[in-house]
Amino acid sequence: MAVRDPFSLEGKLSVVTGGLGLLGSAITKALAESGSKVIVLDIDCSGGEKVSSDLRDTNHNIFYEKGDITDFEKIKVNIENLEKKYGNIDVWVNNAYPRTEDWGDKLEVVKTESFRRDVDIQLNSYCICSNEIALRMAARQEGSIISIASIYGTVAPDFTIYEGTDMTTPAAYSAIKGGIIAYSKYLASYFRNDGLRINVVCPGGIYNNQSEEFIKRYSGKTLLGRMAGPYEIAWPVVFLASRAASYITGTTLMVDGGWTTI
Repeated sequence: MAVRDPFSLEGKLSVVTGGLGLLGSAITKALAESGSKVIVLDIDCSGGEKVSSDLRDTNHNIFYEKGDITDFEKIKVNIENLEKKYGNIDVWVNNAYPRTEDWGDKLEVVKTESFRRDVDIQLNSYCICSNEIALRMAARQEGSIISIASIYGTVAPDFTIYEGTDMTTPAAYSAIKGGIIAYSKYLASYFRNDGLRINVVCPGGIYNNQSEEFIKRYSGKTLLGRMAGPYEIAWPVVFLASRAASYITGTTLMVDGGWTTI
């Protein structure tokens, strides 16, 4: 049966956690441009009100709500309150990137307490949010959950691209992103009979004014020869949220310019 504009999210309500960041704002705008009403869930009150106001002025149906996904005890009630205020949530995007102040320390000096805390606030927050929204979606027999992971959740980092820079990839990052992928597959299987689709997007490196040397090294490892723009990650999220992806669940979509191909 032909479906009129299967990529449209008209009439849908989406939530993007960490929706004010570089990638989060691109995902938020892409969802809105596809017809969805979007709730930006973020801890930045001043930034949230400004961004949501600016976007509404451009006819985007976007609203800001303060929300801290690392406050595990309030996740359930916060989701309940969102649905009471806005209606049933159709699409939930786990995108927030909470981390400790010493995030980025090398393995030799990373504190056990920090490693444990980062796994807790990044990985476990995604899992708990997914659990709570999945149960509500399952009761309605419909919904899409999309989590943002990373290529480093599937392959080892190439540390040579960081040489001579002040950049690295933290040890906890790979553990967290790999866990997000594995748990999303678990949920996709667990809710297989409940009308849910649960998927992961794994971005490669996103351009954000990094050093020229890093950009050159990173780009040289991709088949497309460059880093991604935020929207190039956002539109695959929209695809997975839409009816165009109605037969896709439990998958890990690599959006990496071919990095993981070779």
